[in-house]
Amino acid sequence: MTIKARLLLILVGGILLLFGASFYSDQQLSEANASYNAEASITSYTSAWFGSLDGGYVNNLEVYDPTDGSFSNIDFWDFEKDPYTDGDTNPLHAAFRDGNEQSVSDFLDEVFLDAIDNEAITFVTAYAANGQRYYCNSSLYLVGADPCSEDASPDYLDDFDGLFSAVGRGSTRRISLITDTTGELPVSVNDTMAFGLEMPAEDASGESQTVGMIILGINIVDGLEMFAENFEIETAIAIQDDVITVYDYYEEELPEGLSGLIESDLSASRAEGYTYSTIVPELKHRATSIPFSRETRASEVRLLIFDDQTELIEALEQSSFQNQLSFALVGGAILLVVFSITTVSFNRINSSILALEKIERGELEKTDENDYTLFTSDNDEVSRLQRSIEEYREHRIEAESQRKERSRRRDERDSIMFEKMSVLSQQLEGNARDMLVQEIMDMRDKLSSGNDEDKEQASIEMMSRAFSKMSEEVSTLIDARTQELVVARDEISSSIRYAAKLQKTLLPKSYPGDIEIEVEWRPRDLVGGDIYFIKDFPDRVYIAVVDCTGHGVPGAFLSIIARSHLDKAIREDGDQTAGEYLSEVNALLRATLSRADQSNTNEEGFDGGVCIYRRESRTLEFAGAKASLFNVDGQDASEVGGDRKSVGSSRIPDGFQYSTHYVNSPSGAFVMLTDGITDVMSPEERPVAFGRRRVLRILRDSKNATPSNIVKEIISSVDLYRGNAPLRDDLTLLAFSLEGPTPATENLAISGESKG
Repeated sequence: MTIKARLLLILVGGILLLFGASFYSDQQLSEANASYNAEASITSYTSAWFGSLDGGYVNNLEVYDPTDGSFSNIDFWDFEKDPYTDGDTNPLHAAFRDGNEQSVSDFLDEVFLDAIDNEAITFVTAYAANGQRYYCNSSLYLVGADPCSEDASPDYLDDFDGLFSAVGRGSTRRISLITDTTGELPVSVNDTMAFGLEMPAEDASGESQTVGMIILGINIVDGLEMFAENFEIETAIAIQDDVITVYDYYEEELPEGLSGLIESDLSASRAEGYTYSTIVPELKHRATSIPFSRETRASEVRLLIFDDQTELIEALEQSSFQNQLSFALVGGAILLVVFSITTVSFNRINSSILALEKIERGELEKTDENDYTLFTSDNDEVSRLQRSIEEYREHRIEAESQRKERSRRRDERDSIMFEKMSVLSQQLEGNARDMLVQEIMDMRDKLSSGNDEDKEQASIEMMSRAFSKMSEEVSTLIDARTQELVVARDEISSSIRYAAKLQKTLLPKSYPGDIEIEVEWRPRDLVGGDIYFIKDFPDRVYIAVVDCTGHGVPGAFLSIIARSHLDKAIREDGDQTAGEYLSEVNALLRATLSRADQSNTNEEGFDGGVCIYRRESRTLEFAGAKASLFNVDGQDASEVGGDRKSVGSSRIPDGFQYSTHYVNSPSGAFVMLTDGITDVMSPEERPVAFGRRRVLRILRDSKNATPSNIVKEIISSVDLYRGNAPLRDDLTLLAFSLEGPTPATENLAISGESKG
């Protein structure tokens, strides 16, 4: 083996050893960093979730604690005070002791009904010492199993005696699971507080006895949704080996990849326990499992958190690849340098001899000889000779190269120019085309003869003429195309404006004389998907506000279809409730849409509500599809929610009937609106929706509960809230009063304009 080969072999072996050591060190560092990040993730998410959970508990449940609650609520549970009837002792305790369920229900409604209606509390239930339930009330919009349902199975009843004994010593907090025994609804997960009602024993012992137990609960689904949105993560709840998500409560499909993350989490729990944080490389997410609350063990209920780690994983992979590539490049460079050094010493003399032989033959072409610069001296004889020969040869080669390069660039430039002019000539017609073709032929003839200097001059002249000609023709083409676009735009705009006039003709032109009605109707574009409908009969009046799928021209077409079906669904004999009427509209609309799309894959339809006012009985009926009816009387405001099913949706099971809600002896004003009101966004960088609760707050604060004033206040608040931000959807607001019109007469507001 030669000395050169030995040196190269030793160098390659050393580079491989260094690469192995670096790779091992990088792996150790990555494992340590992953372990640290896992602990930090568990700590941060646990702290944030417990803080969110505790905040909801303190603000909504603990305020009713007999000992630590707010001052205004403590008297409700004090045996020696009577905040209900101004008696000597608390009648609630006596009602529990005497088994008077109706009194218990009346007193607890007085305490909790507003909180339940405002969704501050999800449910309240009360039990006597013998385990009999005296009271149960739950929120209208709860999700999962209803604790007040006959099919509900709360886990706090599994050890009722133990729980009843515990509340005698003070309030207790726990995470309660409520199961639907029919299996139709998902498990309801609630943060609950239970406390007992104490009163003196009837014997002479002087000790107190627990006569009843009250359990308050708030569903954690809303809090979990807000937690996930704030941290931009996906979450799930693991109840032993079962997993439920927020999407299960709303019967929605899981986002792509979430099923795989849940499966990987269940596998990880069997290997790592119930509290951990690990990266799932194939899905590029971090899966974190923490206890659901301080009061539960992670093996029973735990919170699964999945946060997107795509950027981090890709950055780590990129960093690892760059490190390996850099090491390979540096190693290769070192190997190349050493090889060059060993080669230079043996080849310099041969290079000098070859250079002299080429000069003798008159050959100036550059050969494959290398320039040796490492470990050489500029003052030695061989270097001085090589420098002189190389300078002369390079001078000759450079001159020839520049000449060839100029010729090549000129030919390329002329070729491109001829190609562009030829393409332009194909777009022309008549004499203009013939003239341009002739000019192209003349230019080609001039460039095909003469020496380099003549060709260069001819090329410059050709470029000037070509640019001038192309500029003129392109300007002509642009003017023609621009005029075509202007004509097309004007035709489309005219059609849409005419469509807007046609859509407005579908809106009611007059109102019943005994009903005061005020409407604000604003399509986002010239035409829209919102429409309102009023049909007056001698004995009854139909009022509807609907929001069709989409907006603009598609929404307007669908609103015309919906308007037709609202008419067709009315029975002439009037023998139909609001729910039956809306169900008939649903059947007609589904039949129409299925003729164009057998499966209605785009889910066309509408959300909205309908009211039927019967004059003789003075009753008001309401049915809604993802819509509510608001009632305000100047003192308070309430909401009647509709069904959570869109009219015309293919997801509605066959035979589904919309519910009818009755308002007997209606008073005050009633408000119907589309989600264009509640979905108005604020102009901040991270906008927030106007929301249904803000509408309720405006109604409660309204001192003048007339339809015109209500519409004015809500629309003013919406416009102020969105600032300069454009409308995101069509907007419709309708208020009516059954107490007859005010002296201001009937008003109609369409697209922000009023019509008397």
